Amino acid sequence: MASTEERLRQLADENLEVDGQPVGKLLDLDKGLADVGVSSMDAVSFAKVLEQEFNVSLLPDKAGEIQTIGDLIAYLEANAS
Repeated sequence: MASTEERLRQLADENLEVDGQPVGKLLDLDKGLADVGVSSMDAVSFAKVLEQEFNVSLLPDKAGEIQTIGDLIAYLEANAS
């Protein structure tokens, strides 16, 4: 079974592009999606993918707590059902 980070990178490759390139390999645990060029609209769409994949709720009030990819992975691991 893939780790949360591996699955997140795979989903990013399948669902996100920057300048026509998948972003999974570009993700840095200490940076956010915007830091690699992902638009806010694409980030919202990706959040919906993550909600379905990990069976979690990524409510807007959690946005302040999730600043980096590392924060997102920790949140998914703590809250996935």
